[in-house]
Amino acid sequence: MVQYLGGYKKGIAIDLRKKGFSYDDIKNELNIPKSTVVYWVKNIKLEESQIQKLKNKKLEVARKNSEKRVVKLLKRIEEIREASMKSIGQISKRELWLMGIALYWRQKSSGKKEGNFKNNFQNGVSFSSADPSIINLFLKWLEDVGGVTNEELYFDIFMSKDKKRYRDKLVDYWSGMTGLSSGKFKHFYYLKMKGAKESDTKGKFGFLRVRVRASSMLARQINGWIEGIKKFYS
Repeated sequence: MVQYLGGYKKGIAIDLRKKGFSYDDIKNELNIPKSTVVYWVKNIKLEESQIQKLKNKKLEVARKNSEKRVVKLLKRIEEIREASMKSIGQISKRELWLMGIALYWRQKSSGKKEGNFKNNFQNGVSFSSADPSIINLFLKWLEDVGGVTNEELYFDIFMSKDKKRYRDKLVDYWSGMTGLSSGKFKHFYYLKMKGAKESDTKGKFGFLRVRVRASSMLARQINGWIEGIKKFYS
């Protein structure tokens, strides 16, 4: 009975192979090991059209499996992102204080020689970024940590010369991003973009510099905080 069933399945396997079915298709259809299928149909020669059809099917299966892996990976990335966002929770005033110091320290020390570092604080507090989220973080830091009011703030917009005709749009953009009156954005500077598009450097809306009036003492205080952090870790 077992031999009869084996012979019966072998006949079906051979017939399916002649019709161009793959080893995996036959294995799944008859519920037998793939090695058995290969042994049974090893002498069956497929036509070129059947071979091409199997190749195309194999590529399609590979493509779908790849898409599934990508979807699974993207889902995992999103889960990690969401979990990371939730792990931040509430940010204390001290945490905000330290974040702002590190942010300001990074910008002021970027591209500057150590000997000129202290000189960066002598002209008052200023901070630049093309990222409105970073700008808003710094504005929140100025308000909560530095006690700076909106009346003490003024802004410079930097853009490439070819964006000059879009000045009003840039003002509307930065006004909307910061929630401050458009009257705050009155100073413009035009940059020469040598061999590069604006999008390669400062972004579609240029970048914004925040300045605080009469803030040399605050700047020196920030410098002291930075020096305190440096001393702590040295």
